[in-house]
Amino acid sequence: MSLEKPIVDESFRVLHKKAHEFISDQHELLTDHFGFADFDQYQIEEATSSIHFLKNQQEVLALSYQPVGYLDDAGHWHWHWQAENLPQAEREQLEVVKNYGDMFNFALLTEPEWPATDADAWAVTAVSGYLRAAKGIFKARINDRPTFIYFKEMIPQE
Repeated sequence: MSLEKPIVDESFRVLHKKAHEFISDQHELLTDHFGFADFDQYQIEEATSSIHFLKNQQEVLALSYQPVGYLDDAGHWHWHWQAENLPQAEREQLEVVKNYGDMFNFALLTEPEWPATDADAWAVTAVSGYLRAAKGIFKARINDRPTFIYFKEMIPQE
């Protein structure tokens, strides 16, 4: 199977620029208030879709997350919305992004799989986070692969 990377036009570049600015602002808030840039490890709890950032073995920040997609070893992006047995709530989160891509003819947001670089994966994750008003984005190892996620909500510390 030969896949081609969808065309990126100027309107998508403008969207990506806005998304990048928004996500950068969100990361700045997380850094200023929670020391996000200073964590030394993270733990994923897939069952609750939560990620916990730690520094010196102490939790500094916990967030709920939404997987966006992943890069495979062959360098292909795979959207999470195409996963089989995806819970309806997750599908609805990501359908907002896919529907936006349909509306504005952004094939990067609507093609289930395409050749991608790490920068491409970050770009569509930033756009997804922007469209979902995320608290930030991150690349984590989930199911032994680099999975790109956006943060939904902060989880209060106990």
